[in-house]
Amino acid sequence: MEEERSYKLPSNTLPAISFKDHAGDLRKFEEFAERLGVKTHNTRISRYAQYFEDLAHGKTIDEKKIFKNVNDSRFQSSIDWQLYLLREAHELMWILRGLEKHAPKGIEAKVEKIVSGSDFAALDKNTESRDTQFELRMASYFCQSGCIVDLSTETDIIAITDKHSFFVECKRIAGIRNLKDNLMKAKEQITCRMPKKYEGRRTYGIIAADVTKLGFSHNGLTMAMTTDHARDIIQDKLKMIGKKVLALPVFSGRPDIIECLLQIHMPSVVMHPPATSTRFSSYSLRNYKIDKKSASAINEFYNIFQVGQMADKREIPSETLKFREYVDVPEGAEFSMEREPVKSILLGLKVGGFNLESIVGSIKMSGVVHEFTVMELQMVLGRFKPDQIRRLASNESERWELLLQMFAQRYPYKESFY
Repeated sequence: MEEERSYKLPSNTLPAISFKDHAGDLRKFEEFAERLGVKTHNTRISRYAQYFEDLAHGKTIDEKKIFKNVNDSRFQSSIDWQLYLLREAHELMWILRGLEKHAPKGIEAKVEKIVSGSDFAALDKNTESRDTQFELRMASYFCQSGCIVDLSTETDIIAITDKHSFFVECKRIAGIRNLKDNLMKAKEQITCRMPKKYEGRRTYGIIAADVTKLGFSHNGLTMAMTTDHARDIIQDKLKMIGKKVLALPVFSGRPDIIECLLQIHMPSVVMHPPATSTRFSSYSLRNYKIDKKSASAINEFYNIFQVGQMADKREIPSETLKFREYVDVPEGAEFSMEREPVKSILLGLKVGGFNLESIVGSIKMSGVVHEFTVMELQMVLGRFKPDQIRRLASNESERWELLLQMFAQRYPYKESFY
């Protein structure tokens, strides 16, 4: 049985980059593409930039006027749109950080390919644009670290350091059925394309796999209590996939293929403190049947990828938060709970037609309605003793306490986030 984790409430806000800087980077990406001869007018890049410019200036945004061809049930509220757009923007911003340091050979064709893609990865029917974007995401690590990078050959990425040459094959894996096929194909491509030496340096193979859709079939977003919780949700998925990869002969017979890197790119809604974030979460599977020279190459590769831990100098610093000591309920507040479903939950019974996201109660205060879900109720019940829960199950008039507990759980800070 999986160990249940608890997470301490953060005492600081998360560092963030302003929407103005988001828009600025996307315009810089446009300028970079235009210098390469790649037109960006009326493409997804220009639409992203327009969205973040409007957001930065506090304009009322009608997303469907900007993204006219998007008609999908996953795009409903403004926060849905924002999360999907943050996912797209953050990947392009990360790619730009690399391209500003070093423009690889063959970059023109790659940029043209990604600019031509559909607006959102979640709706992308033709994967070629996002496959290329993943290649550039991986290439950015090498570019930012001072490597000489070549994207013009059959190999997805060739990166050269002072000591080694890395041949990288990138795969985006959508389902468990093609996990083996994709990884074994990457191994075969490295085997066929990688010489023993390149540019006077010993060569090493790396397989990089984006497993976002394999881990999260909706290819969308996650919800978490804290940023550490969001990290663990994604890392647990990566570890589960990693176990399946280790059962495959990815490294068998090839000591020069030193690494299989799994990565998930996923936006998250964090409840405490309220924030949205995008993670490039990685999970490393190394080849342990290697010699000392290969060990040196692995260490250099790991050092290269540490660039992902460097903070953006433009980050808005975090601020200290003050915890709420009580809930001030204004006169005229209205409380409402689903009578029988809540009673069943309190008694530990299953409730037909209800899931973790189902609404079980609400509080209306100062004209604002706050709705609470089954998941929030279950979390609050962890604070009660069994005899208290039995009392609440039998005495409906006292259940308003649960609503206040859920309110305090959702809004634990003095700052008015609601």
